[in-house]
Amino acid sequence: MNKRVLPGVAAALAAVGLAAGLWVGRAGAYAHTAPDYRQVDLAGVVARAEAGRVDYPLLFAQTGLGRAAVDALLARGQGQALFDYQAQYFAPCRWRTVTGVAMVRLEVTDGGFLFAPLEKGDILLTPSSRCGGWRNGHAGLVLDPEAGLVLEAYSLGAKSRVGRLEEWRNKPALAVVRPAGLDAGQRAAMADWAAQNLEGLPYSLFAGLPVADETARVKATQCAHLVWCACAVFGQDVDGGAGWPVTPRDLALSPLLETVQVWGLPQGARWPS
Repeated sequence: MNKRVLPGVAAALAAVGLAAGLWVGRAGAYAHTAPDYRQVDLAGVVARAEAGRVDYPLLFAQTGLGRAAVDALLARGQGQALFDYQAQYFAPCRWRTVTGVAMVRLEVTDGGFLFAPLEKGDILLTPSSRCGGWRNGHAGLVLDPEAGLVLEAYSLGAKSRVGRLEEWRNKPALAVVRPAGLDAGQRAAMADWAAQNLEGLPYSLFAGLPVADETARVKATQCAHLVWCACAVFGQDVDGGAGWPVTPRDLALSPLLETVQVWGLPQGARWPS
């Protein structure tokens, strides 16, 4: 090799290394996004909500709870719990990075997250796993909120399984969403179908190819594909991205999913920008 070429190659490699380092380092900055506005006194807001005059936008900004979650609490006579959700939403978040499978890094807290009232068929999304600087994230489908059961395809080398909701309580950022086009009975039926047809499948990054008749006989899956497939069987194409592969971020961007709860994410968003 021409000796005069070597400095150019070295400089290019150094630039690539620097860019890669910045890319990886930048990912950590999005582990948790705290509200960039002040916490307000909700006493009057909660009292009015309990009386039937609900300020949904303000409650969402102060608690991270969407309309469905607020209505569920009020219907149960648990309006005072809105103060607990507000405290959680504004509390400092201490997280750390742990090693996952292969090159995956997971961001975790000490747990104890307070979920909004969940229903069968709700979808859990978190950006709190990454490979290098790419936030691949994770997704799961709630099968039984009372028993705390979640169907998920966790990682390469493992089959899709029924996990515990408790394992989701240590995420420093997450969103709970649900198919807006399905009623509670249909979402429950969707969860039951998923439990019967999507458990015990091999993990594959290539799940969804070919797309034709994918929901007729699913042979392999990955976390976002599992959720997409369950919804697709019930007529909801919740892939909000540009095509294969469907990712947790694509699900977060879907206009067919309504927000139940968000935490640790930019205001109004279901995924880091």
